[in-house]
Amino acid sequence: MAGRSGGFGGRRSGGGSSGRRHGSLGSGRSRKQKSPEEAASPDAARVKAIGLLARRDFASKELKGRLAQAGFDSGAAETAVTELAEERLVDDARYVEAAVLSRVAKGQGPVRIALELKRLGISPDLIEPAVDAKSPDWADRAAALRERRFGRALPDDPRERARQVRFLLYRGYSMTHVRTALGRVVDDLDEADLEAGEADGDDG
Repeated sequence: MAGRSGGFGGRRSGGGSSGRRHGSLGSGRSRKQKSPEEAASPDAARVKAIGLLARRDFASKELKGRLAQAGFDSGAAETAVTELAEERLVDDARYVEAAVLSRVAKGQGPVRIALELKRLGISPDLIEPAVDAKSPDWADRAAALRERRFGRALPDDPRERARQVRFLLYRGYSMTHVRTALGRVVDDLDEADLEAGEADGDDG
C-alpha cells in the first residue's frame, strides 16, 4: 500500500523536513477552551484534524484524542475522524504498516512494537498480521542486532550472556528470538544470571 512513512516520533525541528512521522504515546497537553458552538462543530474539528495530518500521520483513536485536547466534543471529533477515514486521509492499516517498518529500522522487536501500537488504540486485528511475531525474520533481526551491538563471538561469561539477553528483551524480542540469536549459550542461564545482567543495566 502506498502510504505515509515515518516513525512514532513528532516532526523534526529545523532542516526543512516535510515528512510525516508517527506519534508518541500521549502528549500530556491540557484541554483547550472553545465556545460551545465551535466545540460541537464537526466542520471545525475536521479543519483542525487536517491541519494535524498535514504535519504527520495519525492513528484514528490518537487523532480523536488530539481533537479532544484541542477542545472539541467527542461527537464532533468522532464525526470528523470518521469522515476522514472514509476518504482514506486517516487509515489505521496504512499507519500500522509504516509504523512497523519504522520501528524495525530502529532495531525494535515485535513485542515492543505491538505494545506501542496497542497503546495507541489500534485494533489487534491490524497489529497481529503486520507484526507477525512468529515470522522467522524476527529471529534473524535479533541475531543481526546482537552482532552489531556486541560482535560476532558468542559470550562465555554468564553475566555478559545475561546482559545480552536483557538487551534483546528490552528491544522487544521474545525469548524464542533471543535463544536463536544467542544459541545454546542461553539455555544454561539461571535466574541469578539474569539478575546479574539486570544489575549491569546495559539495555540501551
